[in-house]
Formats: sequence, structure tokens, C-alpha cells
Amino acid sequence: MAKTAALRLDDSNPADVRLVAIPIRVSTTMQAANDEGSMKTQLQRVRAYIEMKRQLGEDWREVAVYELPAVSGKHSLQSPGLQRLWSDIETKKVNTVLVTELSRLSRNVTEFLQFVEFINEQGAEFVSLKQKYDTTSSQGRLFLNIMSVLAQFEREMTAERTKDSTAARSERGLWNGGRICGYDLDAEHKGYLISNEREAEIVRVAFETYLACGSIARTVEALNAAGHRTKAYTSRNKIEHRAEPFQFNGVQHMLKNWAYVGIKEIGKMRRGKPGTVPYRQVPAVWPAIVDRKMFDDVQALMARNGQTRTNQAKDVRHAYVLNSGLLLCGACGSAMEGRSGTGRNDVQYFYYACRDKKCSIRVVASEIENAVLERLGVLARRPDIVDQLVAATNTQLQRQLPVLGKRRRALLREAADTKGQADRLLTRIADFEESDGMAMVSEKLAELAERRRQLESAVRDVDEAISRVQAGRIGSESVLQALAHITELYQCLKPYEQKELVRLILQKAEVHPREIKLAIYTEALSTMAEGPQLATIGTKRSESPNRLPDEDSNLEPSG
Repeated sequence: MAKTAALRLDDSNPADVRLVAIPIRVSTTMQAANDEGSMKTQLQRVRAYIEMKRQLGEDWREVAVYELPAVSGKHSLQSPGLQRLWSDIETKKVNTVLVTELSRLSRNVTEFLQFVEFINEQGAEFVSLKQKYDTTSSQGRLFLNIMSVLAQFEREMTAERTKDSTAARSERGLWNGGRICGYDLDAEHKGYLISNEREAEIVRVAFETYLACGSIARTVEALNAAGHRTKAYTSRNKIEHRAEPFQFNGVQHMLKNWAYVGIKEIGKMRRGKPGTVPYRQVPAVWPAIVDRKMFDDVQALMARNGQTRTNQAKDVRHAYVLNSGLLLCGACGSAMEGRSGTGRNDVQYFYYACRDKKCSIRVVASEIENAVLERLGVLARRPDIVDQLVAATNTQLQRQLPVLGKRRRALLREAADTKGQADRLLTRIADFEESDGMAMVSEKLAELAERRRQLESAVRDVDEAISRVQAGRIGSESVLQALAHITELYQCLKPYEQKELVRLILQKAEVHPREIKLAIYTEALSTMAEGPQLATIGTKRSESPNRLPDEDSNLEPSG
């Protein structure tokens, strides 16, 4: 923030009047909070220099002080605090910039050289007390450039030392800063945490609540309703952080934080993939405050919720495994959808109904789902039918050989073209002298390398498909074995896994008044072939349907 005096340059001022702008800067809030610290010292030194110039008979006048508390030198010249300085130089309010040393203005070579060029164009001067710069001579500008490079080098070296130190501490399982609910910083041992029992109980309540309800939003509501709040603390910079109600993102981070089970994470996971630093975990130096089994259960529940997009902690009233177009109405061909209704004595019924409101076909959910499983099991006892299906599948796969061969040749051509583009770029590297040009070449080479890897992987997949077709590896035995255990496997799966299993095998099922027609993927049972071979089996519905809800009951899909 600039503190500007009433003085300004006008036509009445003689040419040798120095209207001085004084930027003062510190990098951290801790330095800025010190009333007797570096900022006061900088201001005292430049004012003493101005007074000395006056005693020598020179007309130096302080015009403005530009304070930059807690501003990094990396981009300080572009900060809001110094944007006013550029404007004041341009409007001739100041003609001299005075600092104690170069690093107080900037540690970025590119930005600093742009600033020097700007003040030269405006006829202004730059003065540094420590380095004694003179921007009016070529030697002075050369020395100024060298020192600015060294200032940037010092900043980069400091950043690298900090990064290396942080990485080394992480490898030892030490905490690298910041506050976390459930723990306090150990004042005697830097990098250690000590348990805060009151906050630790809040953390455990959050884990227990999520396991019970399966919802982060409801966990947040429960924590706030119970009067729990976030961690309150005062930072090393004397900034007070008050306790606040919990928010969704904070609770989500809490439930995923390995620190609560005494684990230190190194590196980052981005969408399930490691970042630039390899992701790994090391034992932490602080104690765990959450039971490991509870933590693992929470991670598993969150993963299931994300995979199924449903709350897996809730009791599933009924899983409509034939939804999403698997079950069709034999009368009109429309898809049937799962619904629920309440009959007499508040008994709830689950059934499938045709989406076409003009069609009246409905069937009890358990009846049609059990019938599908039963008929799949019947196939295991009919080797003659399975032999026919497998033979038809293998015939269909043999017809795919020309298509697969054509696909393979196209992939090889594209891979060769990609390699050629990369080779041509490599021969032109010497033509790119500028860093921007080299960056573009490197980026393009990386794209070509990634595309080539993808093409090579696709060729391998096609080769495997061709090998499987040529070997004719879909056999009746594997299909019969899979069908024989389909019912047993189905009963062991969770609802969303049952849906995936049925969708893997069943292409569609048509419901007729006295018959169900199934269309299945036989190659999915053998897991050997790529393309689906459809086989249709007619089955009789000999069972009497269970009672369906009355016409006036709730026919809308359940929530």
C-alpha cells in the first residue's frame, strides 16, 4: 500500500530535484508483524540517505513509501502494492526509486530488467544503497543485470533448499507444518504432534457417524448439531483462527487423512495416479487417534459410494438388477423399469412395469429376477444347447479375423507415421534457439511419445484378439463351468455387483404373458472372446405370479 505525500512534480521544479519513491518489502507475515523489524529498518536507512544528500546541497524529497508486507520477491513488481509505483513514474510524480538493496524490490530477473528499461524510458533513476548502482552508464547497467541474476539465483536456491528439507523431513515421518484437528504441535520437538483428546474425540465421532450414515453431508450436519467446531488456534504469525462450523470439504479431508492412523503421506495422488513425486506412505512420529480398522472401513465405504453413486450404508430395499434397458416388454417392445408400491397392511411390493402407459404388463421383481437366474442355471445341465451356442460364437469370431487384420494394419501405419513425425522434430532441434521454441518442441515430442505408446498397446490388444480367435479358445467346458456356479456366485455379491454380473451375461430379457425370452453373451461366460454372440432361449413361466399392488397404489419409482 502506498503512502503518498502532497508533493508532486510540476513545471516549477528544477531539473535536479529528486522526487523519491521508497519501496520497502519483507517476505513473511512474521517479519511484517514485527514493529521494530526489517521494514522499519529499511525506511530508516533510506531516509538517512535522503537527509545526507540534502546536507550535501542536493534537493532530494521523499514523495511516497510503498509498503509490501509479506510479499515474495518472485513477482513483487507485479503486486498491487507496486502497481502504483509504475503509474507514479509514468505520470512524473516521482523520478527516483530508492531501495536499501536490490532484493527488496525484486528477485525476478525478467521483471526487474523490464522495470529498469521502463524507468530509463521515463528518464527516472534507480538507486540501491547496498550495491551503489548507477543506471546512467553502460557499466552500471551491466553490473545491475549481473546482481539481479544473482538475486534470482539466491531465491531459487532458497526454494530448492526448502523443498529438499521438507522432503527429507517427510521421509522421517515428521509433520511439515499446518494445524490439524485432533493434534497440537509439540513445542519441544519440531515436526512432532501430540494428541489433543478433546479434538480427537470429535475426529472419532466424525468417523463413526460416517460409517453409520454413509453421507459426508449428514456427517457435517451431525457434527454441527452436536456443537462441535473446527480447530481454534493462533498461528506463529499471531493470526487468530477462530473455531467455525464444519464444512463439507473439511470433513471430507478429515475422513481421508492418513495422519489420524499415524501414517505420513509423501507425494500426491491425482485422480488415482501418482504425481511428479512418487506417492508412498511412511510411519509417522505421532500416535494414531483413529482405529485402523475403522479408518479402512470408512475408505472402503467412500469408495463404494463413489463407484455406485449410491449410499451403501443404507439398507437396500430392493436392487432392480434388470433396470436400464435389460428387461423389455414382450407386448410392445418398450423397456420395463423397477417400481415399488404399498398394498394393504402397509406391505411394500417391488415389481417391474412397462414404461408405455398404454401397456398393462407388470411382473413381480423377485419372480423375473429368479427366473433369469434359474434359466441360466438350467443351461449348465444342457450341454447340447451350450455346444450349439459355443459353435455359433466361434463361427462369428472367425468372421472377425479380416476386420481385426485390417485394424492391425491401420494401427501399424499410424504408429509408423507418429515415429516419423518425432524423428523429423528431433532433426530440427538445432533450429530452435529460443527457450519458447524448445519448450514447444519438447511438448510436441511428449505428445507423440504418448500417442505411440497408445498405438503400440492397441496393436498388442488386437494381436491377442487374433490369437484367441485363431486358437478357438472358447470351449463348452468353460461355459458350462461358469453357468453351474452362477447362482451361487450371485448370492455372494452385493447389490451393485449383482447388477454388474447380470449386465455382463444378459443382453436382454423379454417378458411375455406366459414366456420369458433371454438373450445372453456366451463369450462373457468364457472370458475368452471379444465380440458378443447373441443366443436366444425361450423359457416357460409355469409359476403363478405373486399378488401385485392394486391399481390405485403408489406406482411411482421408489426413491
